[in-house]
This record gives sequence, C-alpha cells and structure tokens, in this order.
Amino acid sequence: MEEQLHIALISTHFAPEVTPFTHLYADLAEDLCRYGARVSVVTKLPGHDMTEEERAAFYTRRDEMSPQGYRIQRVGKKARRGAKLPERALRALTNTLAIYRAAKKLKADVYIFCSKPAYLGLVGAQLSRRARTIDILQEIFPDNLVAAGRYTEWHPFVRFCRRLEQHIYRKNHAFITLSDEMKRTLVARGVEQEKIAVIPNWADTNAIQPIERDENEMFEECNLPREGFYAVYAGTLGFLQEPDVILDAAKLLKNEPDIRILVFGDGSLREHVENRIEREQIENVLLFPLRSAAQTAQIYSLADVVLVPLKKGMTRIAVPSETQLALAAGRPLIVCAEAGSEWARSIEHESFGLCIMPGEAQEMADAILRLHASTVPLSELGARARSYACEHASREQATKAYFDWIKG
Repeated sequence: MEEQLHIALISTHFAPEVTPFTHLYADLAEDLCRYGARVSVVTKLPGHDMTEEERAAFYTRRDEMSPQGYRIQRVGKKARRGAKLPERALRALTNTLAIYRAAKKLKADVYIFCSKPAYLGLVGAQLSRRARTIDILQEIFPDNLVAAGRYTEWHPFVRFCRRLEQHIYRKNHAFITLSDEMKRTLVARGVEQEKIAVIPNWADTNAIQPIERDENEMFEECNLPREGFYAVYAGTLGFLQEPDVILDAAKLLKNEPDIRILVFGDGSLREHVENRIEREQIENVLLFPLRSAAQTAQIYSLADVVLVPLKKGMTRIAVPSETQLALAAGRPLIVCAEAGSEWARSIEHESFGLCIMPGEAQEMADAILRLHASTVPLSELGARARSYACEHASREQATKAYFDWIKG
C-alpha cells in the first residue's frame, strides 16, 4: 500500500484573515486533502484587519483539525493594533522563527511556501536539506519593490535582497509561478526551467457566480442605489496597484453623474486614498473595507465593469489575483497592462474587456466611458469572462495541477 504523502503548507496569512491570497491557500489545503494527501498548515496567529475580539478567539486554538480535513497550527506572537515599525519588524522576525521551528518538527515529505512575504523562501531554503521544498511566487522579489518606485536597483537594500534571492533560487527544489512572463523573468535570474511550473491563480467557479442586480444584497449593505453604472476595484491598496490612477480617472469623470467608482480595499495606501477623497472632494468614489471571501461574488456582482490597476512593468513579475475572481463573477475588465503582454493578448483574443496602458488616468476614464456607452451588451462581455474563468482559471484545474507537480 502506497504511503500517504505528507504536505506542509506554510504561509504567514491564512483563513480567516482576508488578504488577496488567503482564500487560495485554504482552497489548496482542502483540495490536497481531497486528492489523498495528509496536509498540515503552519501560519502565524491571525490579526490582519481583525478586531481584538476576533483575534482572541484564536489564542486558544493554536493547533486544531479543520472541518476540511487538514491540521492547522498557529504560532508566534499576538498582533497589536497601532504597533510602530520596530515592534512590527521584531514580531515578523519572531513569527518567522516560530514558523520555521513548527515546520521543522512536522517532518513532512514536501513543504510548500506561500512566499508573500518573500522571506518565507529563506525558511524553505533552510528546510531544503530535509525534504522537497516548493516556493509559490505570487510576485518576484525584490523586483516588486523597484517597480513600485520604493527603491532603485542599486540601492544597498535591493542589492542585499538580490543575494538572498539567489540563495532562495539555488536552495529550493522547485517554484510555482503565475504566468509565462514571470517564468521568463525567473529563467533570466538563473533558475533552471525544469524547476519552474506555471500554474495561474484561480477562482472557485462553483462558489463564485454572477448574481443578478435585483438579488444582490450587497447594494443594501453598502447603501447603494441599484440604478447607475458602477466600476469596481477590490483588492490591495498599495504602491504596485497605483490607486492614484483610479482617483485621477474619477476626477475626469466628475461630470458623469451616472458613473460611480467603488473601491473595496486595504493596504499601505488606504489612508492616502481616504485623505485624497476627502481633501479633493472626489465624490464619485466610495471607499469600503475589503470584505470576506464569502462575499466575493456579491462584491464583483455590484460592478458593470471591474478595474484592475497595476504599475508599469509589473506583468513580468506579478499577476493580480483579483482578476480571476472578477472573471468568475462574469464581469468585463479594464486591465492596466502593456501592449503585447500576456494579459493584453488574452483580453484581445477572448474579448472580455479592455486593456489600457498602466499609469494613464485619461485612458482609464476613456475606457469606462467606452463601456458605459457600449453598443455590445456588457452581459455579453461578462459571459465571455465567465467562460474564460471556467475553461482556464477554475479551482479544480489549478489545485490538481499543484498536486501533480508536487508528486512529480
């Protein structure tokens, strides 16, 4: 009888925390169990965008079996709201060491590291002498810091990170990335092609389906009229997403009373976005907290069109995870991506939205107006989007590809 494969899934964030990736890792853990593996999850105590009462519920649940069949261990220090940078940095270091110690004790056959943040790849490199280690690269680090404009390529911190990056690439056994463009970037960094699998992020197309406007309770929850044209962004508000482009586009649309932009998001630039909306009186943008994964279909079904902002140069090092969710909800997209990029070609070929140059507020405003006035019913574009998600970005396709790659 074949021995059951023991897979350890290591992530700093996990359900019930709400981030752009936690629903993916929960899906993956559940499906790997369904495919016959024994799965252990190691993560830190939850705290991201949670109340103290919500966090406290997990202080006594550090090691438990989930209803989906995987074991989950929560380690490290309790999060504290309002902590200053030195305290947060110390807690991140303490949590990483706790994750390493807990992962090491598992003695799993395969370790999968969800490298967001990137330093988890170092934990994988350390454990690579004991078992097979696979690093999921949601973004390529430190290229994302340079693309965001936080540092130059020659900054001492980036040069230090380049050395860590090479160590991670050399020591870990395999890597999973999201697109052929990202794979080419890794190969250019010296990673052998045979070590890289391309498996895009996914949407649970059974759980996320289009909801008719008359049946969508999110309109009441957000106190929104059902009439009108809504452009929606839902995701991280950070430097890589360039939310200023959305705000600048909204200002260009101020004389279009039928058009509103809804932003569901949290992140390092949320306060900046709030301040700009208030200071510049951008009244056609409404800002909401990021909702739970269970409300994904409701959020995207508010939209006539979904916005996918991204800084210039990012398509070779990242793919926005919210894209597949919007497609599953059957909504056309306006995506910021350079002409000729993988995403631009997909949109052009499948005709489920428009592609615009990153950083161009006028192009975003024009694209919104173009879809608002479209003679092609948006429901037709949405049907194409839904079809693409079911054929190319479904949960079952992706998690089965993960399992096959892990076994291989």
